[in-house]
Amino acid sequence: RRLARSGRSRRAIGAHLAAKGIAAETAAAVLPADAESELDAALAHCRRRRTGPFARTLMDPPARLKALGSLARNGFSRNVAECALDMDTDEAEARIIARRANG
Repeated sequence: RRLARSGRSRRAIGAHLAAKGIAAETAAAVLPADAESELDAALAHCRRRRTGPFARTLMDPPARLKALGSLARNGFSRNVAECALDMDTDEAEARIIARRANG
């Protein structure tokens, strides 16, 4: 849960746990399987990197591609990455706050 809250994708969390020697079946049992938690993790990543809804200025096309690349390198699918980058700032903040409150 800590890794997901910090902005790690499901794939990145699985790779981290595999590197620690945790079996894939055990890791799959504890990883969040819904798309909503993946989007929340992508938003946390965007917040940390100050991109997408958390960018200080409007993102131009090269900055958007750079942000998409960063999300892709961190294991997020294109669909999730684009949803995170296109989200309204207030809605993104609300999702992150609600995620923290729910644990």
